[in-house]
Amino acid sequence: MLCFDDMKQEVQFKGFDWLQGEIQRQYESLSPHLKRVAEYLLADPGRFALQTITQAAGESGVQPSTLVRFAKLFGYRGFSDMQQAFRAHLTEVADSFRYQVKEQRARLAKADGSDLNVMLDALANASITAINRLRYELDPRELRRAVQMLDQARSIHVIGPRHAWPVATCLSLGLVKLGCQCHLPDSGPEMLPYQLASLTKDDLLVAISLVDFPDAILESVTAAHQRQVPVLAISTSPTSALARNSSLNLVVRDPEVHRFEPLAPHIVLVQTLVITLALTRDSRGDSEAASGA
Repeated sequence: MLCFDDMKQEVQFKGFDWLQGEIQRQYESLSPHLKRVAEYLLADPGRFALQTITQAAGESGVQPSTLVRFAKLFGYRGFSDMQQAFRAHLTEVADSFRYQVKEQRARLAKADGSDLNVMLDALANASITAINRLRYELDPRELRRAVQMLDQARSIHVIGPRHAWPVATCLSLGLVKLGCQCHLPDSGPEMLPYQLASLTKDDLLVAISLVDFPDAILESVTAAHQRQVPVLAISTSPTSALARNSSLNLVVRDPEVHRFEPLAPHIVLVQTLVITLALTRDSRGDSEAASGA
């Protein structure tokens, strides 16, 4: 019979970190179907933690029995037993984020503005927390889809009112440097409806929001979406009005450490989109050149 310490060691031994290491160590020896499962699990651990076996099987392109076989191969009793390791990891990450935010708020509350090092440290840590949360929560498949939308668009129109204007400018500049036909319309409610009226399903509208989207601007985005214009949203919530009126919504959450939402994670996200688009086009150009030769 196992004592408590032995049971604790066994749970830790087969936790998420252990499984991730074992998958990496044994990856080359796995069958093609099991490799597909391994890639799916590690691509978005948080998503897998909350899925049913049917959902996970459908999205990874394998049979449910393959997921069970994968779990048993790594010493788990079955799918649910393996998934528990992912759920525990998800809880640990969430608790870690909450602790960091609480700690940063406390430090900022004690600062009176006289110690600039404390202020700088608190604000920098808020941005780091937000970036780390983005890295963990953003679905890689959504990121790839966003790049595809940028790649396929005849022209790209980027709007980012209020605090989001620097992010919109960063994205537009990057796209222009890649040779994309990119426009940065005036986000004022008077002119925007006219500027977006000519967009078609061959174009792309990118709408970026750090706070509540102004109703007048949202109406223009909604009208474009209803005309089947592809809309790529970057917002702070999966249930916002902007998210509901988009083809794809990328969520960047505010850790709410202070009154100003950090720009850093949004800049990291749009730069990732631009650089990935550049690499995609470079790779396609190399392939076309090779086939032509």
